[in-house]
Amino acid sequence: MTGVDKTMPENQKEHESEVQSTNESEEHEHEHHHHRRKKSKLKPLLYCVMAFFLSFVLFLLSICMVLRFTVFSKDFMLNTMDSKGYYSMVRYELQSCLTDLVYASGFEPEFAVSFANGYDVKKAVESYVNSFYAGDNNLVDTTEFKQKLYAEVQNYATQNGIELTSDSEDNIIYFVNEAANIYTDQISIPFFSVIGKYIDDFNNTLNIIIGVLTVLILGISGVIFFTNRYKHRRYKYICYGLAGGALASVVIPVFISASNIISKINISTRSLYNLFVGYFTNLFNYFYTCSAVFAVLALIAFLLYVKYYEKYRTA
Repeated sequence: MTGVDKTMPENQKEHESEVQSTNESEEHEHEHHHHRRKKSKLKPLLYCVMAFFLSFVLFLLSICMVLRFTVFSKDFMLNTMDSKGYYSMVRYELQSCLTDLVYASGFEPEFAVSFANGYDVKKAVESYVNSFYAGDNNLVDTTEFKQKLYAEVQNYATQNGIELTSDSEDNIIYFVNEAANIYTDQISIPFFSVIGKYIDDFNNTLNIIIGVLTVLILGISGVIFFTNRYKHRRYKYICYGLAGGALASVVIPVFISASNIISKINISTRSLYNLFVGYFTNLFNYFYTCSAVFAVLALIAFLLYVKYYEKYRTA
């Protein structure tokens, strides 16, 4: 009995030591887990900030891409002119202005109608647009117009038995120059003179900016994707960024359309007004297209988030 009594306290001490060690280990794990949970509260905030920057950079990229395919694109301008019937309206307005000049010069009004209808206005406008995008300072070339009009006036005088003297020659030159001024006003597009100097200067710069923004988007997306252990969290923050970019991309066109800024702008001719409205309507459609692309990608990211979140929850 004495031997048993001596060993019992030793066993009891060992048991108590094991229990104490276990409790200390559990307490240490609890503290470690609590500390880990405290650190994890900061991570969602950081990822939300990155998602915000992703949406902002996507917004900037949408602006640059829209500028690249609209304002900086010659084909966009020519297609807008063609779809809005710009050439026929310019021809009609040129004809009306020349008719007033013809009346003042003593010609028959049919002369102005015949000349305007026979002149290739579309070719002249396209040449003007090409010169603008080529960085040419002399946008409206009146040489061909003057030569053709001068020849038509001489032909008109011959057919009507009008003798050309030195005085009449001076009058013809004056008439042709005045008509050329009207022609320049009709062919010219006012806001081209405002943005013309920026098109050529910033053409290459815009490409560089688009490249930098693309790298930033890939970089932010890569950080979000590869620093998240769980897949559902990766796609959640990617979805946030894409959805934010989709919403931001429609802010500019929606604001301008809602405020009716374009319709309130005073433009002198019907051809320029229709061109101006059509130009910005098509430009806004590019913003809506960018927003739709971002929205579709956000939806795909959301579906992937749901898929992997279900797997995570049931694991």
